[in-house]
Amino acid sequence: MPIITFLQDIFAATKGRYYRTVGRHTQKFCSKAVNMSVNDAQKRIFFVTAICADELIAALMGVDKKRQVGPFNNRILKQKLSKQQIAAALRVYMSGILTLASTHKDALLAESGMQEEELLHVWCKVFDYSPSDMDLFDAVLLPAYRQGGIITLSTLVGKSILEHLFVTNEAMSSVETALLQNIMLEDAAAVIQIVQNCSQGGVKTP
Repeated sequence: MPIITFLQDIFAATKGRYYRTVGRHTQKFCSKAVNMSVNDAQKRIFFVTAICADELIAALMGVDKKRQVGPFNNRILKQKLSKQQIAAALRVYMSGILTLASTHKDALLAESGMQEEELLHVWCKVFDYSPSDMDLFDAVLLPAYRQGGIITLSTLVGKSILEHLFVTNEAMSSVETALLQNIMLEDAAAVIQIVQNCSQGGVKTP
């Protein structure tokens, strides 16, 4: 879905289960991205990341069907999910995408117009990271990806999301793992594409 269409939809949606559970977080993240980004490339990177996380978590919760997550449908959601649990699940996925996008770190930093520490600081502000969110990214996901690649990364991302959202958090099946890997690779590619388009002198709206 084009960024502008997604944003129009989410800012128009102020009722319903999707907005009450997931959409309000994404709306807040996108508003902060507009206010805190130093250039258009950075803003679009934040937008695409927020949209990708929104679509996956909303699909896993059954409040939106933009993503097909059939293998996860047999899992049982926690009866009373707090807004903190849902926001934490969104941030876990966004950290996974950032980890994958870090393979293009030089281009990401060049187009964002910031040094690494500055970009991470703004990223944490836009997406309301807590110290535990940052620790997961820095001390768990990054080392896991360096050592075990996408298989280890997607396993840890999936495990953490399941712990936040579902009653039981048995290890993901091979089918669930493969699906999450493919989704993460596609979403990271969308973020990287924004960077590459900017470096070529133009931005194509996804």
